[in-house]
Amino acid sequence: MHIPIALLALTLFAGSPPHPASPDSGSQDKPKAEQQAPTQQETPKQLAEYPGAPFEDSEGNHWFGTVLEGLIRFDGEEFVNFTTEDGLAGNLIRGIVQAKDGSLWIGTNDGVSVYDGKSFTTLSDYGDLPITRTFSQAGDHRDIWEVLQDRNGRWWIATLDGVFRFDGKAFSPFPMPAIAAKGAFEFTPKMVYSIFEAKDGALWFGTDGAGAVRYDGGEWTRYTKKSHGLCSDRVCTILEDSRGDVWFGTSDGGVSRFDGKTMTTHFRSATHSKHTGWGRFMAIHEDRLGHVWFGASVQGGGVYRFDGEEFRYFSVKDGLGTGGVPSIKEDRSGKLWFGTTSGVYRFEEGRFVNFTRKD
Repeated sequence: MHIPIALLALTLFAGSPPHPASPDSGSQDKPKAEQQAPTQQETPKQLAEYPGAPFEDSEGNHWFGTVLEGLIRFDGEEFVNFTTEDGLAGNLIRGIVQAKDGSLWIGTNDGVSVYDGKSFTTLSDYGDLPITRTFSQAGDHRDIWEVLQDRNGRWWIATLDGVFRFDGKAFSPFPMPAIAAKGAFEFTPKMVYSIFEAKDGALWFGTDGAGAVRYDGGEWTRYTKKSHGLCSDRVCTILEDSRGDVWFGTSDGGVSRFDGKTMTTHFRSATHSKHTGWGRFMAIHEDRLGHVWFGASVQGGGVYRFDGEEFRYFSVKDGLGTGGVPSIKEDRSGKLWFGTTSGVYRFEEGRFVNFTRKD
């Protein structure tokens, strides 16, 4: 298994359905209309084994990325599945963005594919850059983790081999001012998990072991555990909220909040895990009401909601499954969607509702 798949495909803990009850010994003597066939609790058919929260396009279609099964489109009536057989570059989907021209850009584990509404085209011009699949040095530049089109229309791509820019024809490397030291990274020293554009136009980059890096178009500022008190130098996701605070979700240290002066650590687990350190948080989203949501990407999962003053925790008792929560999205109607390793859930009237194939 490709190691990044293992990171996102967090273990799905599902109980076995109950065994059907044994028929009554006298059932053969009952009239046919009265005989009860053995029943078995119906298990909802999930969208995929590891579905992500959906991206809603300008036409109202919901697009679900998956870890193993490609891309799923739901138009409100039916589900359509797209895979490498339909032209996708890869079947592991990590990012979906709609370009200014209406096309969809899909970041996969094997390149960026563009969907024009009819077919997929994979962007593959990296010049003479050699392809490698090692996790100790360069990493595969086609293993995409984030796709972003900034306010000026420029494309930025986060990969296992660092950041690339796309000029409409070809990709070119965009070197970071620092890479992770030996032993500090989880996958590769140049890997960039995420890219976020702040309100002032600056770009934030979350790296695998080199901290968070801010680029304002001219100067670089690097934030690390040592320099600024970041809870971990492995930064999976970044968000600036409407209050101006910047949140950093990490792969092994919980979440940090930066108010411009001070870093504050949140959700750091009481005990250390060899798989997730002090807490893995790969999803942070601010809804239209100003609430910030955090998905815990570990067994037992759950999400936290911050209203500006206090945090509230939601879990199985609120309708969620027991899996981790690595993605959160909001559609145009304001409905919140949560991609989990137990399926897709929507937040409705204070509870989570499992969105399945029958829906």
